[in-house]
Amino acid sequence: MSKSSDSEAQIEIKILEYLSLALRSQGGFFWKNNTAGFYDGTRFRKHSSPYSINGTSDILGVFDGKFIALEVKALNGRASAQQKIFIEKIHSCGGHSAVVNSVEQVKELFEEWFPSISLG
Repeated sequence: MSKSSDSEAQIEIKILEYLSLALRSQGGFFWKNNTAGFYDGTRFRKHSSPYSINGTSDILGVFDGKFIALEVKALNGRASAQQKIFIEKIHSCGGHSAVVNSVEQVKELFEEWFPSISLG
């Protein structure tokens, strides 16, 4: 269980570890979607492209033929308007997406989304 003091980064790591251990053997794969940008030695920069999407979820993946997007928030965190729009777009395209704050919540969602799969 995630502690109330866990940062979003700590929760992301726990979720990615769980997904890798529990679902990789069943053909799923997941990754951290790095959208933070970079430091070029003089200042912080964000990658710029007309094809970038604002609000993209923190964890992306594919499992059982479905695209998965998980927006990770600390216990009292809230998704931004752009993040909510991204989540809705994934739903409208037939994928699964949600705002999550713990491994337990991810387990519950996967049991709901994939009831015939043993998640361990």
